[in-house]
Amino acid sequence: MAEHLDLEAIADKYLSAVEQFCEAALAVPADRLDFKPGEKAWSAREVAFHAAEVDQNLGMRLRRLLTEDNPTLAGVNLPGWVELLHKAQLDVRLALDSLRASSALNVALIEALAPAQLTRKGRHSEGHDVTVAGLCVYFALHLESHVKQLARIRRGWQRVQK
Repeated sequence: MAEHLDLEAIADKYLSAVEQFCEAALAVPADRLDFKPGEKAWSAREVAFHAAEVDQNLGMRLRRLLTEDNPTLAGVNLPGWVELLHKAQLDVRLALDSLRASSALNVALIEALAPAQLTRKGRHSEGHDVTVAGLCVYFALHLESHVKQLARIRRGWQRVQK
């Protein structure tokens, strides 16, 4: 599988997902950034900071896979991180700026990969293998899932307004 990956297409899909996510987050009115469609749901602000934090974390995982032999990739308490940032009531644009910066660095690494690097792997602390190829694909998939989540949040506040 890895030897057949089109790294340019993966990088383009990732950058497209970044822009779709940023557009969706910026379309949320300021008075709706903290609306939660359910008791355990996240707000748009929390989703934005989560996306930025995960992108940075995935970038660090990619660097570790490329520079260490079979590293153990520890899981992190991303909901806890989001809660910390949420309590600070940070401007959502900070999260989007962070996402754009980390994704630019990650894309540069993806585009420079050699075919042999795609099969490098590590082990996630939750018990599954992580390959460079799989991680490269996941960058975009993660953001695309949160574009859909922002759309669900929007539908939630629109229902409440009716």
